[in-house]
Amino acid sequence: MHTEARGAFEQGGQPILGYGAVVTGTPMVKSVGLVVALFAVVITFSSDPPLGSRQQRRAIDSDRAYSGLTVSGLRAPDAAASLLPTASVSPAIEAETSRRTKEDSGGSPAAQADGRSPITLAFAGDTSFHNSLHLLDPLASAQRTLSLPDFTVVNLETAIAPPTVGLPPVSKEFLFRSNPESVDALTEAGIDAVTMANNHALDYGAEALQYGLGALREAGVHTIGAGTGPEEAYEPLVVPVGDWSIGIAAFSRVPCDWSWAGENIRPQVAWACPAFLDKADAVVAQLVDEVDLAVVMVHGGTEGQLCPDAVMTGLNRRWASAGVGLVVNSHPHVVQGVTSIDETIVIQSTGNFAFPPSSGLTANSAVFFATLSEQGLLVSVEPFVSEGGVLSDGSSVRRASILSQIDQYSSGWRVLSDGRAVQDPSHDGLCGSNS
Repeated sequence: MHTEARGAFEQGGQPILGYGAVVTGTPMVKSVGLVVALFAVVITFSSDPPLGSRQQRRAIDSDRAYSGLTVSGLRAPDAAASLLPTASVSPAIEAETSRRTKEDSGGSPAAQADGRSPITLAFAGDTSFHNSLHLLDPLASAQRTLSLPDFTVVNLETAIAPPTVGLPPVSKEFLFRSNPESVDALTEAGIDAVTMANNHALDYGAEALQYGLGALREAGVHTIGAGTGPEEAYEPLVVPVGDWSIGIAAFSRVPCDWSWAGENIRPQVAWACPAFLDKADAVVAQLVDEVDLAVVMVHGGTEGQLCPDAVMTGLNRRWASAGVGLVVNSHPHVVQGVTSIDETIVIQSTGNFAFPPSSGLTANSAVFFATLSEQGLLVSVEPFVSEGGVLSDGSSVRRASILSQIDQYSSGWRVLSDGRAVQDPSHDGLCGSNS
């Protein structure tokens, strides 16, 4: 994915120090900064097993009807709070439930006597250290938040290799290369895995991609969506997290203009292009049957647009039909809303994270949490501002405006003033009920 940038980091059309983006476009989105605050999405369950695998999931009972501001007979704020495990209000608030605390104490303080302990996953958006961003320590302000969950994933949208490794295989307007020292920034921030199923993984060819994959794996960072060939690229990540098995598959839907002949000439990346959907479907179907929570991450959509396009809406429904519990999308460079399709929760776009040179609307950033317990799945958001790709907490006003943005562009969910969200089928949002 690309963001428009030219100026301080470029001279004569070439990036300084050899690590950067060759950028020749004009600004796409320069909107007034909107959004930031704490946001949560809750989907309710009774004694049913948590969503994730086809065998474990059951249809939501017909008597779980929503009327006005009530959820299962509770007022909306109480309904949201009632689903949160004891001592696990939100990973963004409850530092004591961090993975480090759990490891030191030998178990989660939120453990339930009659079931498995809750776990928290985290997902953040487009991340790249081109334009020598790594020198500015862009993840420092988010380090505490990224370290709280049990497992944290970002979309790494860059080649990681020295300037002497790899050449662009095709002519592109935007090319991203990051210094290998960027791997240290990821590990120090507490990031456990990266998806590289995106349109910049191959910016400098297979050689640079393999260099970056090797550096990441050597540092202990899991990689998803890319590899030496299609088998490795399409292989999902399956990891035990606490008492749960979690599976993550990652695919890129952009670009697909090269794929219409049906031949995969870019086999180092997992694709969700129409020509290769059968392969993606098979991966997802097997994953759903193997794990407690199946997650699909797709890189696609329309840049600068706050609503999902028809292609992404179709893919979301495809994964929901397959039994996926959580869909997490990226690529539009803006944070979009949250919706649900039957029992599947969809984060429409995680937006930019540490991604230069974000500004205005594209600087509205967030970490999305998914907390899984015997009671169900809770999704919450800790907002950040990513001016120039360097993360900061942002002002309370901006955080509140981010909360408002997510509420307006969510469908079937309302975001409350304290950042939690409850299901509200009457709320179509600005994107409409078909999103």
